[in-house]
Amino acid sequence: MKRIIARSIAALCASALFAVPVCAEDTGYVLPSGITAGDFGSALEKLENDSKTPFASAEVGVFKGGDVLYTGNFGYTDIENGIAADENSVYEWGSISKTFVWVSAMQLWERGQLDLGADIRTYLPEGFFRHLSYDDPITFMDLMNHSAGWQETMRQIETSDESTVLPLKEALQACEPAQIHRPGEVTAYSNYGAALAGYVVECVSGTDYCEYVHENILEPLGMSHTSVDPTHSDNPWVKEQRRKLKCYRADPISGKMTDLGNRLDYIMPYPAGAVTGTLADLMTYGQALVNDDAPLFLHKETQDKLFEGTSFRGSSDIPSCCHGFWAEEYGVRTYGHSGATNAGQANLIFDPVSKTGLAVMINEPDGNAFLYNTPELVFGKLTPDRFTAGGTADTRLTGYYTMSRSTYRGLFRFMPYLTALSLDEPAYDIGNGVYLIGDENGMQMLSDKIYPDGTRALGYGSMDLIRDDGYITELLLLALYVVLAVAALYFIRVRRKLKKHGRREAYSGSAAMTAGNIALVVSAVTWLGSYVMYCASGSGMTFGSGAALGVIQMICAAVCSVSAVTSVISTACGKNKAPAHIYILNTLMNTTAVAAVMYYEMYVFWGC
Repeated sequence: MKRIIARSIAALCASALFAVPVCAEDTGYVLPSGITAGDFGSALEKLENDSKTPFASAEVGVFKGGDVLYTGNFGYTDIENGIAADENSVYEWGSISKTFVWVSAMQLWERGQLDLGADIRTYLPEGFFRHLSYDDPITFMDLMNHSAGWQETMRQIETSDESTVLPLKEALQACEPAQIHRPGEVTAYSNYGAALAGYVVECVSGTDYCEYVHENILEPLGMSHTSVDPTHSDNPWVKEQRRKLKCYRADPISGKMTDLGNRLDYIMPYPAGAVTGTLADLMTYGQALVNDDAPLFLHKETQDKLFEGTSFRGSSDIPSCCHGFWAEEYGVRTYGHSGATNAGQANLIFDPVSKTGLAVMINEPDGNAFLYNTPELVFGKLTPDRFTAGGTADTRLTGYYTMSRSTYRGLFRFMPYLTALSLDEPAYDIGNGVYLIGDENGMQMLSDKIYPDGTRALGYGSMDLIRDDGYITELLLLALYVVLAVAALYFIRVRRKLKKHGRREAYSGSAAMTAGNIALVVSAVTWLGSYVMYCASGSGMTFGSGAALGVIQMICAAVCSVSAVTSVISTACGKNKAPAHIYILNTLMNTTAVAAVMYYEMYVFWGC
């Protein structure tokens, strides 16, 4: 379970490529983990020289307040041309971009311009939403807590053609997902919700969001090597540097790095993940957030409020989210945000108590050892005795769970069932419905949740794991649908061979049976094709593609329905009857096809 819940470690690494560690004078400062800053640098050098850890590049920085304790540039941003990572290298920060939205919102709240508890529709243009399922208010706090109720959008949110990037308002309306939960009930990480929050900032401030961030965050901190705009047009230097960055994927078997190219994909709902910049700027931003002078706010109390819990684990006072910043438990409590794009990953986390922070950037979308190993090196491991007196894991968490961050309506309704978790793990019960699972290699925190309709779930940071007691039945329906599609293809081939050799006998309903078999095969191929198309695009599906797939499924379901009904009628026919088992089998096959198409909503392409 921990391997499924924990962040996937997709690449274990080969030979070291390059390193330029630069440490501050005070390498003897003891980090929250208990090791010194000097030991941290030594650990990274060891990681770099480990032949089992191939990587492309990584930039790592550790700070304490205004002091930089360590910076290290490892590997190459362009392996083929031997361009090493250095202080001028820029990386995509991914979802760390969202924290700019939350800081901006708190600035507006501080000035009395934004009410975090008001319905955001009071700030947006009239009629902005088209797919809301509930009339309940959606507050800005719901956006911060990722509990506004939206599922993952299946619409296209990225483009590789700079000229086709839509303005923020149009991009948000084009990719609006279905609202599947009542606001405030379910935590489901939402890029759409965060980008929408950025547009609310734009509407409230009367300033283009990108300009607002430059004027109120980047310029006051001197972050001159950071871009916010999706095309990087707001910072020509960053735009030029970003085009020098190449991205890679490690092959865990051969240890070789696969060149993925520049991966310049422009994120249209850009407040959610388009910020790009240097390590120095990322550290400057982190340092500002632990600075007692609160340089981003008028009053330090606003910065303190930023890190107050807004959602909690179970019924405890352990925060999960703090005004959009995620609280993570290591040897100490940290706050921050990680990010991932098609070009790489990044992480910014800090402990406001000791004012120690960590910044990491890599050019591998699947992650690498530098990204995954550094947080515990700085902040220590989470262990049960941090919250209890130790003891044994005497509680067991069981059941099947689907992830709230997924699609539960429309063409891709089947996806939660393909990524469901089977949980059967010993757990430390630390009270108030909060549990720790794992071992000495790492632990995860889960917490009980019960929705108003009685559904049980486990809170897991940025999303819920929703208990599904009918999971096996739902999965069997999908599996049976695929198996019967294969059988239908076989029956079609048999009939063709019999007809070719003049041995096929005519019987009542035979044409409808053949049509039903063809429709079942086409339906299954369309279903698989939609999944392949979505995965291959990496940026969502256009409305036109979704509509075509949905219409095909409607036609297939209609044909299968007619075929099933014809088989039932044919059993009562007095002449030219086939054996009863043929009609029964055909009815079963087509009924299953219709049930799968309807239950998994393969025909729904609007509002996804």
